[in-house]
Amino acid sequence: METLIRKFKANNINAYMVENRQEAKALALSLIPHQAKIGMGNSLTLRETGIYDSLVSGAYDVIDQFEAGISPEENLKRRKQSLLTDVYLTGTSAITGNGELVNIDGKGNRVAAMMFGPDKVIVVAGKNKIVESEEAAWQRLRQKAAPALAKRLGRSTPCAQTGVCSDCNSPQRICRCYTVIRCQMPADNDRIHVIIVAEDLGL
Repeated sequence: METLIRKFKANNINAYMVENRQEAKALALSLIPHQAKIGMGNSLTLRETGIYDSLVSGAYDVIDQFEAGISPEENLKRRKQSLLTDVYLTGTSAITGNGELVNIDGKGNRVAAMMFGPDKVIVVAGKNKIVESEEAAWQRLRQKAAPALAKRLGRSTPCAQTGVCSDCNSPQRICRCYTVIRCQMPADNDRIHVIIVAEDLGL
């Protein structure tokens, strides 16, 4: 794990190791500047750590795209607004042993914000997201994470039934944007912060 932290730092990405979800929550919230405008991606990890509940508690200036009862138009508006926030919090699909962030996304707003827009990005991930290589990351996503997410979301896709990606053309396909963040430019070395939790979190 110490080697992984060094790999991230060599890639101009800040990385931290914490023991549990309580420490992850405390660290993530401590990285948010006072009075910051906050956006967030759809992340089971943020919910499992309690970070999401803290953000929408009223104590923070957060753009909540998941607020119950909002229209699809309002949801899309808030996703766009989140691309220009001070801080963006999210999970990640996989972390490679080389200190890279590998992601599959549907709409693309989450990965767009990770790459450009918000001044600071805070990524929270369980140890189960760590794989050896980029190739192993894609394999994990196709054979485990994406099918499990499609099933959880109630999508009528082949992977939700079989548990394995078939690279389908279903209208309900959730895997449409594939990205890898290998490193940050030197001037951006305080932008991405990755918190790795010594627990299994998310999908």
